Amino acid sequence: MTTETSSPAEELVTKVLLAGVGASEISNVYLGHTLGLYRTLADIGPASSIELAEASGCDERYVREWLQAQAVTGFVAVEGTDPATASFTLAEGGREVFVDELSPFYLAPLSQAIAGVGAVLERLAAAFRTGEGVPYSAYPGGVSAQAALNRPAFANELIPAWLPAIPGLTERLDGGARVADFGCGSGWSSVELAKAYPKITVSGYDADAASIAAARANAQAAGVSGRVTFHEHDLAQPVQGSYDVIFLFECVHDFGYPQKVLSTARGALAGGGAVIVMDEATDETLVSPTDDPVQRFFANVSPLWCLPQGRDKPDMDPVGTVMRPSQLQALATASGFGSSRILDIEHPFFRFYQLNA
Repeated sequence: MTTETSSPAEELVTKVLLAGVGASEISNVYLGHTLGLYRTLADIGPASSIELAEASGCDERYVREWLQAQAVTGFVAVEGTDPATASFTLAEGGREVFVDELSPFYLAPLSQAIAGVGAVLERLAAAFRTGEGVPYSAYPGGVSAQAALNRPAFANELIPAWLPAIPGLTERLDGGARVADFGCGSGWSSVELAKAYPKITVSGYDADAASIAAARANAQAAGVSGRVTFHEHDLAQPVQGSYDVIFLFECVHDFGYPQKVLSTARGALAGGGAVIVMDEATDETLVSPTDDPVQRFFANVSPLWCLPQGRDKPDMDPVGTVMRPSQLQALATASGFGSSRILDIEHPFFRFYQLNA
């Protein structure tokens, strides 16, 4: 712990130690998420380590050690002081955070994304020396983790909160707009749009083949595949047709050619149409240091995830996770949009923009 007399080195040591604690805790979340320990405990708890091991199909000794770590961290509540005989339950709120895939608080897949980063760290170190990228496909579990992290926001906020806050947009969608979802990933945004507005058609575009395959399966399962089509397509190249509304949900900062993608959107925009961009709610300028965990996450995930994934080819120039409003608006102007504005939608992680011809 730091005190008023702590040296700079001591204070820095504390920061690094706390980062190590966080890394070990998120690694244990990965185990609980991947092995189904959280879900099983939520279903059968209270449970001893023996009972949880039997129900989950895992080794009791490992489960006991994991439960002890979870209890010390506060992710699991415990009755008793001996891990071998104690009774464990998920902490209050644990089902929402670790189990319920549609909960707005669901964050267990973050551990899957962090594990994916760990798997490519050596390749990232090599990329730092060569300047090459590390493709999205190289990150184990990257597609499913990113889809799972974004899905709750699309399921809980897109239709009731975000879209009604954009003047004139819901009326256009109610009337049967032609909609494009650029950078659609696994398609959850497209699915929610089609479910909410039965008159629209949605065309989803993404360059990642695994994401498009998942999107098609998700649309089929949701019963909207007749009005939602997905295309494996490099958005640096033009698309066929024109659209009344084009969405880019949390993807502009990832693109290797962000200006070309926005130019594609500008070229595909029908008269009177609008482009809606959702991207990270970054600070407007560099703040150093900061205690804001959201800004710290954006800054640290960029060299690990977004920047290397966007440098797949030598001439790519992604913005990275920390895309400030001035950068997005400069890209919009360079791409031929006549106006861009920040929309009045408050969110701790996302900022919304409207681009018009």
